[in-house]
Amino acid sequence: MTFLSSPLRRIAAASAVACLGLGAGVAGAHAATVESALLQARAAAKAVESKREGLVESIDLANTVAGDAEAHLSEGAVSSAVDQLDSTVSAAEFTAAAHNVVLDPGDSEARPTFLAPAAEGFLLASAPEAQSVADVPSAGLALAVSELDRQVPTLDVASIEAIDASTGVVTATGDSVSQVIEDPDVQAVLDRQERDLTAVRAATEELQRTADALDAAAAEVTRVADEVSGATAVAAHVAALTSLDTQIGTADDDLASTFDALAAVGDHVTDPAVLEHAATARNVLKAALVSSADRGDVDSVRTLTDTIDAASTSLDEAMAAVRASHLAWVDAENTRIDAQNDQTMRDYEAAQAEAQAALTEQYRAAVAAHQNGWTGAPTGVTYANGRVPASQLCSISFAPGQMLQCDAAQALERADAAYMAETGQHLSFTDTYRSYASQVATRAAKPTTAAVPGTSNHGWGMAVDFDPASAAWMTAHGAEFGWVHPAWARSGGSKPESWHLEFVAPGVADAAATAAPELIPHVASALPDAA
Repeated sequence: MTFLSSPLRRIAAASAVACLGLGAGVAGAHAATVESALLQARAAAKAVESKREGLVESIDLANTVAGDAEAHLSEGAVSSAVDQLDSTVSAAEFTAAAHNVVLDPGDSEARPTFLAPAAEGFLLASAPEAQSVADVPSAGLALAVSELDRQVPTLDVASIEAIDASTGVVTATGDSVSQVIEDPDVQAVLDRQERDLTAVRAATEELQRTADALDAAAAEVTRVADEVSGATAVAAHVAALTSLDTQIGTADDDLASTFDALAAVGDHVTDPAVLEHAATARNVLKAALVSSADRGDVDSVRTLTDTIDAASTSLDEAMAAVRASHLAWVDAENTRIDAQNDQTMRDYEAAQAEAQAALTEQYRAAVAAHQNGWTGAPTGVTYANGRVPASQLCSISFAPGQMLQCDAAQALERADAAYMAETGQHLSFTDTYRSYASQVATRAAKPTTAAVPGTSNHGWGMAVDFDPASAAWMTAHGAEFGWVHPAWARSGGSKPESWHLEFVAPGVADAAATAAPELIPHVASALPDAA
C-alpha cells in the first residue's frame, strides 16, 4: 500500500472536503430553489384566487345591471347591449372553465389565504432563483460552493421551517391548500407534494396564464356591463321625460275636468268642506305644473314627475270625496222629493175621491132626471142625427171601431174600468154611433124595434146596445156613470130592449174632471258615472 506524503494528504483531504462541501452546497441550493419556486407558485395561486373573485364580482355586477335594464328592453340599444353582455358573461364563464377555474367557491371571507403578506414579501425577496450545478462553470469546486452559499444564505431547511411556523405558510408536511383550479398537477405543487423544479415552474406559469385570462375576462365583462348601464341610463332618462310629459298632459286634463265637475256640482253636497279641499288640491296641482325641471337631469325630471303625480293623486282623492258627498246629497234630495210627491199624490187622490163622489152624484141626478132616456141633440152638436162626423166623436179604447159622443165615451171608459175590476173582462157591445145609412139598414132589418132613421139616439152617439151580461151589469150600475136603461126599453115598456142603454149626462164629466198634478222629477248626479 502506498501512503501519500503529508502535503499530498493535505491536498487530497482538502479535495475530499471540497467535494463533500460542493455536494452539500449543491443539494442545499437545489432545495432552496425548489422552495422559492413553490412560494412563487403559491403567490400565483393567490393571484388566481384574486382574479377569480374579481370575475365573480364582475359577473354579479353584470347580473345587477341586466336586472336594472329589464324595464327598458323594448329600447333597441338596451336590448342589444344586454344581449352582448349575456354573450360576454358566457364567454367569461367559458374562459374560466377552459382554465379549470371554479367560479363559485363559496364565501370569499371564509376562503384560506395562501400566503401571509409578511412571509410572502420576505421569502420572495430573499429567495432569488439559484443556479443549478449545470449552470456552474468549470472554474473550480471551491468557487462554485462559495457562489452558491452567497446566493442562498437563509434558505436552509431550518430557516424555511421557521418562516412557515411564524407565518402559517403550509409546508410539505402541513395541510393541503384549498383548490384554486381543478388541475391535480397544479394542486400537487400547491400542496408541496411536487418537488420537481420543472413541474413547479410549469404549474406557476399555468397559474399566471390563468390569472391573466381571468383578469381579461373580468375587464371585458365590466366594460360591457358599463355599456349596458350607459344604454339603460339613456333609456331611463328618455322614459322619465316621457313620463313627465304624460303626467303634465294628464294633470292639465284633470284640472279642466275637475273645474267643470265642481261647477256642475255647485253647492249640492252634504259636506261643504269637501269643496274647499278640492279647491285647495287644484291649487297645489296648478303650482306643481308651473314648476320647472332640468330636463337634462334625470333626478330633477323624476322629482317633478313625482311632485305632479302626488298632487294629482291628492286631487283625485279630493274629487272622490266631492263625488261621495254629492251622491249623498242626491239621495237625500230624492228622498225629500219622494216624500213631497207622495203627499201631493195623497192630496190629489183625496181630491179625486171627493170629485168622483160628486161626479157620481151628478151622474145619478142626471139619470134620475132622464129615466126615459135622452132626447134631442147634445149640447154643441150642430150636425143632423146620423150625420155627425168622426171628428166630433171619440173612439173607445177597449172597442176598436166604435165611437160615441166624447162625454159618453169617457163615462163608458169609467164604467168599463169598474166592470174589469169586478169581472176581469171588458164590457161587450155591438152598436154605438150609427150613421143615417146604417140606421136605414137597421130599420129595414128590424122594423118593429129599430127607430125611424134620423130619430135614434144611436144617431147622436148617445146609445149603446150591450151583450146580455154587460147589459145586466150596466142596468144595475150605469146610473153611477150617467147611463140609464130607458123606461120604454124596460120590461113592460113600450119597446122592451134589455140591451139598449143611453147616456144622459153630457157636460158632467168635463165639469168634474181635474188634471193630475205634476210631480217633481228626481234629481240626477251632476257628475259622470265613475269609470
